[in-house]
Amino acid sequence: MKKFLAIFLAVLMIVGMTACGSSQPEAESPSETPQQEETAPEGDIVIGVLQDITGVTSTLGKMVQEGAQWAADEINAAGGINGRKVKLVTYDTKADVQEAINAYNRMTTTDKVSAIIGPPVANITIAIAPISEQYNVPVLHFAIDDRATIKDDGTPYKNMFLFQPSAKQQGAIMGKFAVEEQGLKKFGIIYNQSNAYSVSLLEPFKNTVESLGAKVVAEVPYQPNDKDFKTMLNKLVSAGAEAIYAPNYTQELILIVQQARAIGFDGRLICGLDACPPFPTLCGPEADGVIYINNITETEPQIQGIIEAYKQKTGNDATNKFFLGYDVMKILAKIIEEVGDDPVAIRDAIENLSGFQGLTGNITIDPNTHQTKGLEMVMHEIQNQAPVMLKRYSAEQ
Repeated sequence: MKKFLAIFLAVLMIVGMTACGSSQPEAESPSETPQQEETAPEGDIVIGVLQDITGVTSTLGKMVQEGAQWAADEINAAGGINGRKVKLVTYDTKADVQEAINAYNRMTTTDKVSAIIGPPVANITIAIAPISEQYNVPVLHFAIDDRATIKDDGTPYKNMFLFQPSAKQQGAIMGKFAVEEQGLKKFGIIYNQSNAYSVSLLEPFKNTVESLGAKVVAEVPYQPNDKDFKTMLNKLVSAGAEAIYAPNYTQELILIVQQARAIGFDGRLICGLDACPPFPTLCGPEADGVIYINNITETEPQIQGIIEAYKQKTGNDATNKFFLGYDVMKILAKIIEEVGDDPVAIRDAIENLSGFQGLTGNITIDPNTHQTKGLEMVMHEIQNQAPVMLKRYSAEQ
C-alpha cells in the first residue's frame, strides 16, 4: 500500500511539472506575436490590369499589359516597393463591354486591387466610368474620348484618369500640324460612325482646321462590317480633297489606305495612333506618305533600349501602347512608395500628379479634368514603310 502511494505521488509530481512547463510558452507567445507581425513582410501589392487580350483590339490591350508587366518586373527585380513585390492581376475583356464590367467588379470586390491599369478602348472605358463611382479604386486608362473621364455635368469621374492626350487634344494636334506644317487646305474625312474612338476625333480635327482657314470638303461615315471603301474614297477625291483624315482602328485603316492608293489617290492621309508600328509593315508600301500621331518616337535611346531588350526576350515588337502601360506602372510605383497601397490615398495622389518624366513625356494630371495637361505627342511620316519623326507637338502650341 505504501509502495502504491509512493508511485501515485510521483506520478502527480510529474504531471504537475509537465503542466507548469507547458504553460510557460503559452504565457510568452502573446508577447512574441506582435513582434513577429511588426517585422514580417507584408503581402504583395496587387494591381489590376483590364485589357482586351483576345478580342478585336487585342493588339492594343496586349501591349499595355506587356508594358505594365515589364515595368513591374523591373520594380520587383530592384527590391519591390518598400520591400513588397508588385503582383499584376490581368483580366481579358475580349473586347466585350459586359465582360469588362464583370471583370472590373471582380477586381474591386474580390481581388481588392489597389489600382487598375485600364484599357485604351473607348467603348469599354465609357461603360466602366459610371460604375467606378461606386468604388474607391483609381483607374489609369488610355481611352481618349471625354466620356471615359468626364461626366455630363463637366466634372470628372472621381476614379477615372486619362494618361495620354484626350481626343480634343489629339485632334487639335493633328489638325494644326496638317495645316500649319504641311500646308494642306482641303480635307476629306472617312470614319467609323459606330466607334467611339473614331467619332471622338472627328469634331476636334474639323474645328481646328476650319479655325485655321482650311476646309472639310466632304466626309463619309461607314459601318464596322464594311470592307469596300473605294466608293466612299472616290466621293472624297471627287470633292477635291487633297488630304484624307482617317482616325480609324488598324485593321480598317489598312484597307482604307490600300484602297485609297488603288483608286489613284497619292495625297496625304492623316491618321491617329493606329497608324503607329506595326501598321507600316502590315499595310505595305501603300502606307508611304501617311502622317500619324504617336506617344513616342522609337529612335530615342531609352525607348530603343527597351524595344531591343523586349524583342530579344519575346521576339515581338514593343509598340506605343507598351510604353503607356510601362509609364503608368512606374507612376503607381512612385505614388505607392510615397503614400502606401490604400486605393483612396493613391487616387488623391494621382489627381495631384505633376511633372512625372515618363517615356511618353512629362506627365501632369489636371485635377479639374483628370486628363493630362500640356503633354506633347510626336508627329511622324511613313517613308519606305518605316516611321520618320517630324516634330513634337502639343495642343497648346
